[in-house]
Amino acid sequence: MRDSMLQSVFEQYYDRLAEMIQASFESVYWRQDRYLTGGIVESDERVDEGRKLYWPWCWPRTYILEPLLATGEYGRARRFLEYWIKCQRPDGNWLHCYDVRDYSEYPGLAETDNVGYMLWHFGKFFDATNDVSWISVNWESVEKAGKFLESKYNPEMKMIWGQEEANVPGMGKYKIRYSLHINCVCALGLQSSAKIARAIGKTETAKRWLEISESILSESIAQKFWDEKEKTFSFGFTESGERLTVPALWMTLMPFWLFDRFDERLADTLRYLKNRLYNKDPKISHTYWFYDYSVLIDSGKPVKSDYSGCGVWIGGLPVLIDALLKAGQAEQASEQIGKIVEWTNPENNLIPEHINTMHAGKLGNYSTYPKPYYYVDSGNLLHLSFFLTMIAKNIPKMLNRDNEGKDIHGEMV
Repeated sequence: MRDSMLQSVFEQYYDRLAEMIQASFESVYWRQDRYLTGGIVESDERVDEGRKLYWPWCWPRTYILEPLLATGEYGRARRFLEYWIKCQRPDGNWLHCYDVRDYSEYPGLAETDNVGYMLWHFGKFFDATNDVSWISVNWESVEKAGKFLESKYNPEMKMIWGQEEANVPGMGKYKIRYSLHINCVCALGLQSSAKIARAIGKTETAKRWLEISESILSESIAQKFWDEKEKTFSFGFTESGERLTVPALWMTLMPFWLFDRFDERLADTLRYLKNRLYNKDPKISHTYWFYDYSVLIDSGKPVKSDYSGCGVWIGGLPVLIDALLKAGQAEQASEQIGKIVEWTNPENNLIPEHINTMHAGKLGNYSTYPKPYYYVDSGNLLHLSFFLTMIAKNIPKMLNRDNEGKDIHGEMV
C-alpha cells in the first residue's frame, strides 16, 4: 500500500524531479572535485549570481552523506569524512563551519549538534561499507567526539547542553541551551558511535553511549520535550528549565526525520505546524513558512536580516514531505512536492533555500518576489541534501539513474 501511495505522489512530478536529482548530484560532485581537501562547500557559486553567500564554508550540519552512500559513491563519502576528521578540534568538537580550501575555522560558535552530525555520518558510512579497517584507523576521532558529547550531557535533565544557531522570531529573552534539534541529533550520533565501538570491541564505551542516547530519547524527547497542551514537540528549554514551544518547520520535525519511534505523535505535530505556518505568506499561497513571522508583521516591527529576508521555506519542505508520507497524507505531500517543483529555478534545477517575499536584506543583495532572482542561494548544501535524502528515504530508485532518465534496471520509476 505504501509503495502505491509513493508512486502516486511522485509519478506526476517524475520528469522535473529527475532533472533536479541529476542537477543536485552534478553540483555536489563539481563542488567536491574543485578542492583537494574533499570538503563540499555550501554554495554553488555558479548559480547564486556570483554572491558566494556561503563560500568558502563547509558546514558539518548536512544530510548529503546518505544520498552519496545510496548511490554507491563510497569514495566521495570517504573523502568527505576525511575532510571533517582534519577539521576536528583536539577536544572532539567542530565549530559552525570551515574553509573548504584549508580546513581553517570560521570564527563562530561551537555548536554541539555538529558533533552529533559527524558521529551520525561515521555511523552511516560504517553501515554502508562495513569498513572495519577504515573505522579502526579513525577510531580516535570517533572516540573524542563521543566523549565530547558525554561532557555536555546533564544527567539531571537527561539532556545534552548546546548552543543553537536558530534565531526564532519572538524568542525575546529566551536563550535555549537544551534544544530538541541538538538532542535528537546527538542521541542519534551516540547511537551511531556506539555501533562503531561495539564493532571494534569497545563494549564498555558502546554501553555507556547507548545508555545516554536512550535516556535522551525515552525520558527527555518522549516526555519532557513533548508539549501536551500544544500537542507538538517544544523547541527547547532554557538553563533553568523554562520551556519554549514555537513552530520551526524542520526542527520541530526532527524526531520524525531521524527516528520512527515517535510516529504516534506525528499527526498532532503536523496539525500544529499547519495551523501555525501553512498558507500564511502574503505573496505565495498554500505552502509553509520556516517560522511564524506574524509576530514581526502584526506588530509592525521591521523584518531585519543582513542577508536573505523572510519568505516561504522551499528548501525545508522535503523534511515536511517525508513526515506527510510517513503519516499517509498523500494529497498534502503531493501539494508540497508541487511547490518545490514550481519554485525551483528552471535555469539550474537546484532547490532554493527560500523565496524572498518580505524584504531584500540589509545588504540589498536580494530582490523580492516577483522580481527576478528571488531564488535565495539555489543549491545551498543543507537544503539540497534535504531534497536528496527525502528521495533516498522514500523512493531511492530515483537516485540511481543513467543520463536517459532511467533507473539502473533500464526502467522508468
